[in-house]
Amino acid sequence: MARGTSSLDDELIGLLRKDGRASVSAVSRRLGVPRPLVRERLHRLVEDGHLAVTAIADPVVLGLETLCHLAVHVSSAPQGVARALAALPEASLVTITSGPHDVVVEIRSHNQRETFEIIARVREVPGITRVTTLLYVDVHKSPYSSLTTRPERTQLDALDRQLIGALQRDGRASYTALGKTLGVSESTARGRVKRLIDDHVIRITAVAKRNRVTQSLAMGLGINVGGDIGRLIRTLAASPQVEFVATSIGAFDMLATVSAASLEDLQSVVDGIRDEPEVMRVETWVHLTIVKESYSPARPIDA
Repeated sequence: MARGTSSLDDELIGLLRKDGRASVSAVSRRLGVPRPLVRERLHRLVEDGHLAVTAIADPVVLGLETLCHLAVHVSSAPQGVARALAALPEASLVTITSGPHDVVVEIRSHNQRETFEIIARVREVPGITRVTTLLYVDVHKSPYSSLTTRPERTQLDALDRQLIGALQRDGRASYTALGKTLGVSESTARGRVKRLIDDHVIRITAVAKRNRVTQSLAMGLGINVGGDIGRLIRTLAASPQVEFVATSIGAFDMLATVSAASLEDLQSVVDGIRDEPEVMRVETWVHLTIVKESYSPARPIDA
């Protein structure tokens, strides 16, 4: 049976999440489709604003030591509030949800004091009636970061920062273009980018607007745990349907995001998690609209 366009886009995005600089030829071989089709689909997704391939720097390199999850309740339709929250430079994720709250926001900051000040600004947004905060302890799985390795260096020179900034704007820029932009040779640009990746300073990955181009639905889970939380972390992180796992301080011991092609499939995944012996309680919400998803700083690192 011929592969549909949506299915092809999902597979293409999946490969580019793992390696945003994978060549068109390599992607073509993996997908079993002609190179011109891969090139056309990738160009269309990027040009239409449905997909960005970008360099994501490890938070340690950026000095972002604190990550928290805000569950926001609003007094009316949430779209305006969500747009206002998306304008916050510290907000990496803003989604409109159905369930016990109306909007979810993830905030990245340098320390807890800065987080406190950001949350105060969030509470001032007109239409917000309540904000519940969860502080992440550790992120154990994320589609946009490698959690098995840490940066081998955090001190960057000027050329490193310029390269990261250029790759944040276009993660697939050619080495020739990078060298020309920064005034260095193609081989220098190639070597520096390779070192940044090999040293786990950055990952180059695809960030897609889920609601527009992917076939998957996403559900958030707040989990209360009894027993061996380590075993549960390993179980959830190993599941292909689980995109995100974090331990947290607050109303829940863990937060997770699961994805599937239908509500029925989501329910099946959640039921499986509820059946884990360590799970005492699960609260769920569906991510209806992804308003913002950006894991690079508001300004490029070279700015």
